[in-house]
Order: sequence, then C-alpha cells, then structure tokens
Amino acid sequence: MRFSSPFALALTALAASCAAAPTGPTGASASDPPEEPPAPVVPREVPVDPPAGALGTAAPVASRENVPLKGLRVDARTGDFVLSHAGRVAVVSARGHLVDYGPEGGADGMVSLQSVLQIGLGVAATDVVRVELVGEKKNVVRVDRAVRGQPLSHVSFYFFGPGDALWIESVAVASPEIEPVDPGPPGAAKRLPALAVTLGENIHWGNVPTWVEGAGPVTSALQLRTEFVARQSLGTAYALCSAEGPLFARFGSPEYGFFEAALTGERVVPVVHAGASERRRIAVTLSDRSSGDAALALPCRAPAARRRISLPALPVRGARVELARCDGAGRRRIYAELGAEERVFGKTDRAIDLPEGCFDARLVAPGHAPGPWIRVESLAAEVLRAKPTAGRLRVAATEGGKPIPARLLVRGKDGTPDPDWGDEPLAGAALNVVYLDRSERELFLPPGKYHVALTRGFSYSAHEEDIEVAAGRDVSVRAKLERVVDTKGFVSADLHLHAEPSPDAPAPLAERVRSLVSVGVDVAVATDHNAVTDYGPTIREMGLASDLVSIVGDEVTSPAWGHFNVFPMLPASPPLPWIGVLPAEIFAAARAQKPYGTSTILQVNHPRWGGIGYFELLRLDTDDLKGWLDRSPIADMGFDLLEVYNGDHSRYIAGVEPVLRDWYALLDAGFRVVGTGNSDSHKLVYHEAGLPRNMVFVGNDGKRPVAEAAFVDALRKGNVSVSGGPFVRIEVSGKGMGETIAPGEAEVVVRVDAPPWIEIDRIELVKRGKTLRTFPITGRKGPIEQRSRETFEKGDWILAIARGSKPMDAYVPGVPPLSFTNPVFVR
Repeated sequence: MRFSSPFALALTALAASCAAAPTGPTGASASDPPEEPPAPVVPREVPVDPPAGALGTAAPVASRENVPLKGLRVDARTGDFVLSHAGRVAVVSARGHLVDYGPEGGADGMVSLQSVLQIGLGVAATDVVRVELVGEKKNVVRVDRAVRGQPLSHVSFYFFGPGDALWIESVAVASPEIEPVDPGPPGAAKRLPALAVTLGENIHWGNVPTWVEGAGPVTSALQLRTEFVARQSLGTAYALCSAEGPLFARFGSPEYGFFEAALTGERVVPVVHAGASERRRIAVTLSDRSSGDAALALPCRAPAARRRISLPALPVRGARVELARCDGAGRRRIYAELGAEERVFGKTDRAIDLPEGCFDARLVAPGHAPGPWIRVESLAAEVLRAKPTAGRLRVAATEGGKPIPARLLVRGKDGTPDPDWGDEPLAGAALNVVYLDRSERELFLPPGKYHVALTRGFSYSAHEEDIEVAAGRDVSVRAKLERVVDTKGFVSADLHLHAEPSPDAPAPLAERVRSLVSVGVDVAVATDHNAVTDYGPTIREMGLASDLVSIVGDEVTSPAWGHFNVFPMLPASPPLPWIGVLPAEIFAAARAQKPYGTSTILQVNHPRWGGIGYFELLRLDTDDLKGWLDRSPIADMGFDLLEVYNGDHSRYIAGVEPVLRDWYALLDAGFRVVGTGNSDSHKLVYHEAGLPRNMVFVGNDGKRPVAEAAFVDALRKGNVSVSGGPFVRIEVSGKGMGETIAPGEAEVVVRVDAPPWIEIDRIELVKRGKTLRTFPITGRKGPIEQRSRETFEKGDWILAIARGSKPMDAYVPGVPPLSFTNPVFVR
C-alpha cells in the first residue's frame, strides 16, 4: 500500500513505541533530497509545572498483558505508561504519543494521537528527551521533546481530568541559552531571534473518516473551523475538542481508499526567551455507542445550559440519528451522529443532554433513504413519519443447485444513486458491495432502480439483472453461477492482504475471510504492517476450512527501505526488525524464520511507489543495471518475488508498466525473480481482495487442502500466472512457467480463458523485454489458443500477456483486464 501522509506518521509513531531508535515518516516525497538533521538543541531546564488536579493513577507498563484493553489494535509495550481512571485506560508510548485508549476491559481503536509543534505550516521534527511520571500523585505523563535546529523544546502532559476525559496539555519552551542571530540586512546588529509556534495535534484514527462538526465525515481535502472532531469504528468512538475555543482542522487530499488524518492548530503564539508559550489544552473522550455520544461528553466549554431530549431507536443494524444546528431560516450546520439501534439501546426512547439552541434531526440507516429533517424535540413523537425508507432485496447464489458464496455489486441507474451500506463492513456489506455467505441474504435498499451483478471471481459466470425497489416491498434475485474456466491443477492466491492488525486497515478478520471466500481465493497470505497475523482460527470458527487456506506472514514496513512480505511464518512469531536495519539484515531475518528457514518467501511490494518503494528508495537504474549494482553497496537483490501488479493500480493500469519494465531488466540480468500480482487490500472495498491474484500450479487437480510446502515450492519455482481477469498460460516445447528449455527453435503455445463477462483484446508474446508478437482477439467464445514457432538463444526468456480495454464492470467498474505469465527460460 501507499503508506502516505496520515499512515506514514501513524506507523512511525507505533514503530517508535516498540524500538529504541527514533524514526521519520515513511512517506517522504521522492523529490526531497535527504538531509542530515542538525543536532537537537536541548535547552537548559526551564521550569514547566504539571497540571494540577489530575485524576486516577499512572504506572509504567510492565507487559502488554497488564494493560486491561482488548483487540488487535492494542500497541502497549514494556516501557510505555498506562493511565487509568473511572473505567477508562490510556497508554502513552515511550516515544510520547497516545497509542491506546479504551474502556477498561473493552476494545481499543486508537492508532496514534500526536501532540505536535508547528513552525510555519510544517510540523517540526523533534527528538524525545524524556518521558516520565510527574505531579503530586505521579499520575501525569510528561513528554519532553527537543526541536531539531531550534532553541525550543516541546512539552506535553497526558492525564485524566475534568469530565473524566483524557486531557493533553502542551507548551513550547525557549532555551535561556539562545544565540543571537544575524537578522539579514548588511551591518545590522545581531539580535535574539523572535520565536513563534503553533501547537496542535496529528490525529490518526486508523483509516476511517473523521467526523467534523460543521461538515460531517471528511472524504476530501478540507480546512474548517469546528467545535470538535470525532471518529467511530470497530466498536469504539472518540471525540476531541480544545479548551481554548474552536479547533481549526486541516485535511490533505486523500488517496483512493484511504482517509487523511486531521492536523489541528489554531493560533501562532510567541515563545519568550527562557520562558514558555501559552498552554494548549485538549480533551479526548470515548464511547462504545457512537461518535456523537463521545462528542456530547466533551468537557471543553464552561458548563452551558442543556436540555434533555428523547431519541427513538430503530430495529435496524447501524441506525443513527443525525443532528444539525438550525437557524430557523432553513439553513443547517451538521453537528453530530448518534447511535439509534434497538440492539444497543432497547426498544424504549433514550435520553441525551443537548446544548440549548435550534437543532434538527433525522433518522438514517445503512441501505435506507434518510428520513426527513424534523425538530429534534419532535423526533421521538413523530418517529413513524421520521423513519428512513427502504425495500428489501433477497439474494442468493447457487452452483449446481447448491448454495455458494458470491460477491454482489449494486449500482444505481436512471438517476438512482448507488446504495451505501457504510464504509465499515457490516456482515459483508460495505458501500455498494456485499460479500455473501452460502445462505440467502436479506438486504435493505432505498427505493429506486438498480443494476445488480453477482460474481465469484474470475473462474465463474456472472449473473446480471435490473431490479426496481419500492418502499416496504421485497425483490428477489436468484443467481445460478457456473464454473466456466478450467483451472485444474492451479490454486488462486492473494499474497498481500491487510486486516485489523494493520493501523490503516479497519477490516475485522472475519470480514477479511468472508471477502476472500466470496471471490474464490483459495490461499490467503496475511501480511499486516509489522505484525504477524494468522487467519486460521477465524477460518475454522467460520466453518470455511475447506474453502480457504491461511498462510501466516508479516509485511516488514521499513521507513528507510520500503515494504517486504515474509511468509510462511509460525503464528507466534514476533515481527521482523524494521527500524535501523539494512536491506541485507531484513532479508537475513526473513531467511531465519521457521518453519522454512532459507526457503522462506521474501517478496518486494510495490517497488516503484515513491517513499515506500524499494526500487525508488535505492534509485534503481535499469538502463545500467550492472553499473548500478557496482555502485550500490546497500542494494540486496536476494528476494524471491516481485509484486509487479499491485491492486492499487487496477484503476490506473498504466501504473503496472514501469514495474513490468523493471522486472524485464532483472530477468535480462539473470535474476530469476518471480513476478506476482496481489490486491494489497486494506478494506472490503476500494482495493478488492483477489484483484489481482496469482494462479499457482500445484498439480493436485485443485483438490483441497493445499499443502503449504507444495505451494511455497511452486511459488519459488515461478509456476505462477498473474490474473487480473483472464487466466493465461504459456508452454514452450511442453515446458511451463518457471521451467527451462534448450536453445533452438521451439513451438510456443499460449492459452487464455476467461468468463464471458471479461473481454480480451489481444495477447502479447514478450521475449527478453521486447514484444515479439501481438495476436488481436475479436469475437472470443470460450478458451483461446495461439501457437507460433520461435527461435531461442542462450539466456532468452519468454512470457505472455493478455489485455483488454473494456472494463470488467460486473466485478469492479472501471478496471480493465490485465494478466501475464511468468517466463519460460532458455538455459
């Protein structure tokens, strides 16, 4: 994945909490030359008193097991500090960031909340000087950072305080030993520098939309003055406000499938010499109900008049009440979103304390058209009029009369918008996609006209039909899918997948497994960022052991060298080293993993993605590969697999071409590197699991379970075809992908197959990086076979590519077909 701005910083913070060495962001622009940072200026001690009246207790973290939080997002490590009060638990890392926050015994959803100091519009680089417990009761965590190249330090205090919220106070401190500077004009006397900073926060919720009062969920670049920001995902909600007044939140332009972190900071404040700036105070609340509940608990303002309001609950999963401030003239400013599920709140109305003033409310729910805006005081009494509207879709897929998992895509037509089941998956439904289990599924849909498509990966037919949904009425879709592509002897595998253990992948393990089975992936390699994940227990718990094989892995996410997948590993293995190590050390650690030792697979991921691509970071020069290797002592080319086609490029297929050229150059230079294609999926939607996928020849006639050792051996040998739709194979003199022939004339056979809903335009033969032949394809019906006789010399290699220009709209709209084989080599 492209670990850019929000996630680069979040990952760096998490990484640093586990390691002794400080790190920098992983997503630095490739155009910015690295500079040796100046030595930090550590100011002589300037007294900064801790806040008074802190509540609760604090203690060093002895071990992860001693922190009473649950979930795959808990990052507490020995050497961190844990704060506890009123049933709430927070962890401040040894690098000074809030990394965990949740109800005692409950789920943690925090990735990283960083108190930052900004100079100009940039976040200043800092080095942690100390983290310690202070205060009369030693229940405040103090973090001191030296600002690089500046006579400043940045001091933050973490503690529980008023409103039982977690508070963060921060202040900038100027050294008493500041050297005079030359102000610039010739002859001007040196003077002490003027110092001014902006104090704020980098708020990393974990790749979910930030709710901003005044805007709602943020999905694009935004700058806004707001009362609070909030977030809800994976059962835990947070909200944040400033005691000094409204926040000013900035969001950059997000990449497809990712959401930007909020950068806050409202005022530029002076810092007096040998003194401190004004303090900044923010509060963070949490709720296991909704982001709106967390927001209503914020204690930043002086107590204002509030009134008690009753809100109704609905018998619909994900039901919510949206609140908006109103001015009586029909103008609304979106305020908050509160949970309204009967499953959570019961069938009786629930009471909330709402600030005085005009508020409108409406009821919303996944798969429903929103109800009308109504004055909040009348909502409970007018619930029948206020209910969101929907019809019901009953859908099932069968093969030979037996229920099968499938993927449902629903698109609006004739002016009806696409349905939206929410960004966070709910029983397989997210946005306008549903991953279906074997049983019939009932789904709510807003009234309107839709086109539905059911598929099960690239080996099955598709079922497409138009439907019209009326409020309160049922519509049934029965899809009879057939396996129409013969993949005998091959298994489909996705070697690059993320789920909840990754800080940027809010996909629960069960949802990840469901998404894979529904699209016909046979083998899944779990590769979370610097985390070792095993889907096996979840697969068995879901009764899907006959459908999906799990392989344990780790995506080594190095700030300096890029991302590397390592697998198979043992489930209890620790992550590989990723900070302060050279590529050779990462590779050596991979080869030392059990149970396969030197046969452990090492894959280079997305090698040309700027600050997270190994080839970019090494300045790989394929025009002079031998010379580049001679002058690149750090470069290590001892990897097994190269991710040529990453799912992020599926909607911009031209992005695959530069990596194809890199691969060709490596093959020409004698590196028998296996080319792969993987989804790099972080959510259920955006980057679809299994797009692309690897068709790996294991020769067992497709009978499960797949033997892991045989699968690993086939990967290492290159018995692999990458499928972004079509299934393409190549044989030369009877030898297949990854095998070797003798020089001379030989017959080349290319076979391509795909279901009828995938159109193929042409087949290309590529020999030593040059297109040898192109076979146009028109009017395809069933499998294609192309034969030619070619002459080969020592050191040659040949592979086949199948391409199409028409998008595969029944599966993922806008994505054209692209598949390629691994080479047959000439000895």
